[in-house]
Amino acid sequence: MIPRVTVIVLTHNNLDDTLECLGSVSESDHANFDVLLVDNHSTDGSIENIRALFPDIHYLVNATNLGVAGGRNAGWQYAREHLPADFLCFLDNDTVMKPETLRLLSESLSEHPDVAIACGKAYTAPPSTTIMSVGMRVNLYTGVVTDIGTGEADAGQYDSPGYVAACGGFCFMVKHDVFEECNGLDNGYNPYGFEDVDLCLRVLEKGYRCYYVPLATLHHKGCKIGRGYVPLYEKYKVKHLFRLLNRHTTFVQKLTCALCVPARAAARILRHVGRGELRAVASHLRGAYELVFRGA
Repeated sequence: MIPRVTVIVLTHNNLDDTLECLGSVSESDHANFDVLLVDNHSTDGSIENIRALFPDIHYLVNATNLGVAGGRNAGWQYAREHLPADFLCFLDNDTVMKPETLRLLSESLSEHPDVAIACGKAYTAPPSTTIMSVGMRVNLYTGVVTDIGTGEADAGQYDSPGYVAACGGFCFMVKHDVFEECNGLDNGYNPYGFEDVDLCLRVLEKGYRCYYVPLATLHHKGCKIGRGYVPLYEKYKVKHLFRLLNRHTTFVQKLTCALCVPARAAARILRHVGRGELRAVASHLRGAYELVFRGA
């Protein structure tokens, strides 16, 4: 039997991108899937426009903005009751996938018993062939978490499938039973930042792996390459990196991170100052301040 997939698209405002995302999903050649749009309390009237153009998909409208982890978890809870599926595919509303992407991700999970999460080759905003991510590297000794291939022109250097440390949250497919076993995403990472990496590391701790599928291609418009630094986003990335490292590192790794992370942060701040990116500097410092003095 063809595995059933529930595609959970999280949105907050941003009508045009959401319509393009849903349009690309609707063209998928996977033979067995449902679409659930989770609206994280949009205030621009976009949900009414979307309903008019996509009347046959499922909707969950949150009364408040639950953040990324909270919004996706709400979608998961809805799917548990109304759209039981073998796999869940989580999508940001600024992604555009190719027709074969959903099918290829599903096939990779079906063919690899040891794999719980799969991701594809992501480019920056269409029609770009600049790579945004082909999975993620995670070094718990240095505290470095980074997308693989970011900013590189696609010349076939990432055309081989294989295991990766983590998959980016903008588009990943996960086995539903493993997601249940992990009790979903950790709401402590709300409103956003590293909830995807945390899930992947918890999956690894349970004996499963993450897998990169190069033929499953898509575009992600909201990456840092295209949008630059968003101050609020950078603040939470700083705070939540420490949450991630505190949760997943050994005592020795905590010691090495205590040396590496501040040194790398100081170097990053100096680069921002040199480029005149003072808002980015302020965001990093606010994130560190709230972590140290507020414990939040």
